[in-house]
Amino acid sequence: MTRVAIVLGAGRGIGRATALHLSAKGHTTVLCARSSDDLEKVAAEADAGTGDGRQTAYVLPGDITSRSFREELVGDVERRFGRIDVLVNNAPGPPPGRFDDIMVDDVRAAMDQKLVPYLDLIKSVAPVMVRNEFGRIVNIVGNIGREPSAGMFLSGLVNAAVSNAVKYLANQYAPHNVTVNCVHPGVIRTQRYDNAVAHMSRTGAITRQEAEERLRRAIPMGRPGEADEVAALIGFLASEESSYVTGQQISVDGGHMTCV
Repeated sequence: MTRVAIVLGAGRGIGRATALHLSAKGHTTVLCARSSDDLEKVAAEADAGTGDGRQTAYVLPGDITSRSFREELVGDVERRFGRIDVLVNNAPGPPPGRFDDIMVDDVRAAMDQKLVPYLDLIKSVAPVMVRNEFGRIVNIVGNIGREPSAGMFLSGLVNAAVSNAVKYLANQYAPHNVTVNCVHPGVIRTQRYDNAVAHMSRTGAITRQEAEERLRRAIPMGRPGEADEVAALIGFLASEESSYVTGQQISVDGGHMTCV
């Protein structure tokens, strides 16, 4: 049986690495992001990796903050394949900001950007998974939901809400062989990492090299992680071998979470 996985944010970074990892493991992957160009490149790479010309990756571009697109996405995948086995929720968090500078509308926007799409997609795919007595839901969140960080109030708020919801949902769906987990990436070398380094350099009036050194000093392993390292954990949580792992908050951060 070929498992079917929906991967959000699949055009770049952790989402891209996850899509390629799952495809290499034999999944049929449905790739979602706003940029169809990025998705087409990932799909071509995934299909080329099979070595036999088979199509393993399908592109469905769109904005997951749109309720109509989320409905279209789940409906399309179920009609096309008759099943949904894996959902990888992967969306960027809200912009940085201090509590004193944040308005009520900013909180609503932050929830609509990440929390609402995650929960709405889980609510849509869970009945399909329950019906088939198999499901793996992996939510990409972030350590800030577990330990607040200065200037990142909204990210901490949203990530904490996702993490709390995941434990609730894990308990609800556990009797149906449907697992729900959180993965918390630390400092990972992606476009977001490049943006963070540039921001540190600009606001701190330091060089890029100095900014990267500051980041590395806070990580016991002394380096940023790679997207493939996060994807490997997601691949395990998406597999049948992870059947007794649910409701968990797992950091991939080189030991950073344990020392802050």
